[in-house]
Amino acid sequence: MINGLRGAGALCTVFLLVGCGESKQTMDARSHYGAFNQTITEVEMLSQMVSRENYKAREHPLEDQLTGAIHFFLKNEEVKGTPLEAEARKLLDQTDQIDEIWKSSDGSVEKIRAVVKEMSDQVEHMKTMM
Repeated sequence: MINGLRGAGALCTVFLLVGCGESKQTMDARSHYGAFNQTITEVEMLSQMVSRENYKAREHPLEDQLTGAIHFFLKNEEVKGTPLEAEARKLLDQTDQIDEIWKSSDGSVEKIRAVVKEMSDQVEHMKTMM
């Protein structure tokens, strides 16, 4: 009986240490799920920021965490050479667009909001591919 309990305890410990594989809920940027989840979070925060009534284009809308998360996603072996890679590159292009609009002389808030809306739609599209 004691040996059975010890065996069960050892087995449970092994399962806890090893885990059950990669989770889609992770925020660990080393996995493509984690990098994508961070990208989702950053795009949502960007969308909330630029949609505020008092948002002025004087504030640079892009955070380093957003582009970093996209780059981590692209760097992942599970993403390279897949349709997800092309879709993630579109997100990077959209961050470049936002940066260009922000640096331009007019720096239109409405133009920034339109590109952020496109980014949100792009992330939603990518969710269906994950």
